[in-house]
Amino acid sequence: MDSTVSREKAIAMQSSSTSNFGLLNEAQRLAVAAPDGPALVLAGAGSGKTRVIIERIVWLVEERGVDPRHILAVTFTNRAAGEMKDRVAARLGADRGASWVGTFHAFGLYLLRREIERLGRPRVFTVFDDADQLSLMKRLLKHLPGQYARVTPREALQWISRLKQDVDEPDMAEVCATDEDETYRVLWLRYHEALLRASSVDFDDLLVLPVRLLEGNADVCARYRRRFRYVLVDEYQDTNRAQFRLAKCLAGDGGNLFAVGDEDQSIYSWRGADIRNILEFDKDFPGAGIYRLEQNYRSTMPILDTANAVVVNNENRLGKTLWTRQESGEPVRLYQAEDGDDEARFVAKDIAAHKAAPGSTAVLYRTNGQQRLLEDELRAASIPYIVIGSVQFYGRKEVKDLLAYLRLLVNPADDESLRRAINTPPRGIGATTLEHVEAYAAQRGVPMFEVLRDIERDQTLQARARTAALEFVHLIDDLAHGAAESAVLPLTEQIIERIKYRAFVEHSDEKDMRDRLEIVDEFLASCKTFDGRAVGGLVEFLQQTALASDLDSYDPAVPRVALMTCHAAKGLEFDSVYLVGLEEGLLPHAFSKDSKNGVEEERRLCYVAMTRARKRLTLAAARKRVIYGESDTREVSRFVGEIPPDALQVMRKEELRRAGTAAVVERDTKFKRGTFGSVFDETEPAGVMRMGTVVRHPKFGSGRVESTSGTGKNLKAKVRFHTGRVSTFMVSVAHLEIIEEKKR
Repeated sequence: MDSTVSREKAIAMQSSSTSNFGLLNEAQRLAVAAPDGPALVLAGAGSGKTRVIIERIVWLVEERGVDPRHILAVTFTNRAAGEMKDRVAARLGADRGASWVGTFHAFGLYLLRREIERLGRPRVFTVFDDADQLSLMKRLLKHLPGQYARVTPREALQWISRLKQDVDEPDMAEVCATDEDETYRVLWLRYHEALLRASSVDFDDLLVLPVRLLEGNADVCARYRRRFRYVLVDEYQDTNRAQFRLAKCLAGDGGNLFAVGDEDQSIYSWRGADIRNILEFDKDFPGAGIYRLEQNYRSTMPILDTANAVVVNNENRLGKTLWTRQESGEPVRLYQAEDGDDEARFVAKDIAAHKAAPGSTAVLYRTNGQQRLLEDELRAASIPYIVIGSVQFYGRKEVKDLLAYLRLLVNPADDESLRRAINTPPRGIGATTLEHVEAYAAQRGVPMFEVLRDIERDQTLQARARTAALEFVHLIDDLAHGAAESAVLPLTEQIIERIKYRAFVEHSDEKDMRDRLEIVDEFLASCKTFDGRAVGGLVEFLQQTALASDLDSYDPAVPRVALMTCHAAKGLEFDSVYLVGLEEGLLPHAFSKDSKNGVEEERRLCYVAMTRARKRLTLAAARKRVIYGESDTREVSRFVGEIPPDALQVMRKEELRRAGTAAVVERDTKFKRGTFGSVFDETEPAGVMRMGTVVRHPKFGSGRVESTSGTGKNLKAKVRFHTGRVSTFMVSVAHLEIIEEKKR
């Protein structure tokens, strides 16, 4: 049900609550003070959702007297979780900021560290990251018998991940529909057998295993429900079925689940996110309160008008219209480039012409293949930039090498770490020796490290290999002694010294030696920072690095233009945003443009990209672009055609050349979607009903038009009334009176 709390009640709540409560707008106050029970907060882009979550926690503690330890708040990124923790501590103080705040995966790890033995698994385990999974799958495929279909490691891992995100397993008795499915099923078994032997879990296991733990052990579930009586979930639209079931386990059917999300920003179905979780919230949690946050504090009205006009065309949405008090602002611009090179040159020159602080500017694109041209032009213009979403720090070779040693000290059963460490630097243990050890370990069903302990007895191997292997075992055993009590920095420095890692780097790659040594030093700095926080030992450090993402190290204060995909931009904001490649086949992507659900997700992605902009939004599309090595004529994105006729200022190359800067060209009337003219048709006459128009119905009262479809006598309008009722009318017969026309 929609929230219908009266204005008088809201004012009363304001006067009785905390000092910051009165600084919220009315919609935020209603959400923060929601009664016990399930609640869904539909928070539009830039509407202050993080603030609402923070103030909800503060309100529960200060107004309701809830013990902070009974509050659990989960989100998706370390960056968001860190911000949330800091803001809660700032509001409540360190002594009362004891709520559990973190990512879903971190919470899953928290549960497993305490309860994994209930699942019949050892207490000590390693978390495999993406590189570890890929390495393991490559090896499994290498040893797969020839009768199985050939698949790539990524395809196999994606097949496994899709099942696990739904907390599902393959039916081993079922006849497979394709040869590939048969291959995937065999790889599923071998992959998980390898994880079990290595006493390891992957990222999906951090969600799946906690669900099985709670659903399969009523006593454990009851204990954690008593501990976490209030569950808050950020970015609810991004949850997959495993995360949904985890939240439902903790909250119960009628429990205190406070979910905050925006169906218009659901853009991760390709990695398991299920938009049904938010669209069907009131079905999953009957009697839930629904609250809408529509006032935007980030962007100007021209930017919001453009973004709203695009996303309103989606059918799978609960509905809301963003607005702001920042009604003035620069118009949204569209640059029609000749080709990809021209588009990239325009972006670089326009950034330079506006003299905007590079740290406040982002260039967004749909695919990584669009990145190179932009980098070339920014370098040519001497504009500093950073690529977000490239190889993350903890994925660098030098860091992975040192982490492999540290992980072995905690979990000697981790075969992936052993394979990486045993010949880094080289010790004279060849591939033949490793294959022999691996085969013997598989035969005995034990980790490879255990086989290495007894390798002296194996006379089938050369004496040199046996000696080198034993020296490696002694090194790990020696370093492991006392590692649990040691600070991370001195332990890592000892590893570097004992294996002469700096000398190895210097001699293995003279060209990039300096950069690689700097990575080593930066890793040591991260160890020192961790030790300085006094939050735990080596196990906790490895846990933190396993959950790290490339966005964690991004600092918007550093003066660099940010280059990233539209997906990577989620959660960030910039004064100026360039959204490039608005063409059919790119945005919407070729893989999605022929599917209704696919197009709707691409439209949401476009909306997310547009709403990253605070002050200036520039769109760009190219007439031609090199795709897969061949020049291709492009069609302008359908999303451009959904923007109101006079909401864009179109920029022409000849005008830019003449002015030497970002000249704006008046619109003409020849633009049609699918062509590269200038802009749209003739302006519509006054009194036309469009999105945002305020109307009055003789029976239902006043409301605001959320969307329209059709034209002329077939024009339909979807109206959300102030009572909360939503209805769709045939305008020609509905007796709708326009009482406030939407300004264009």
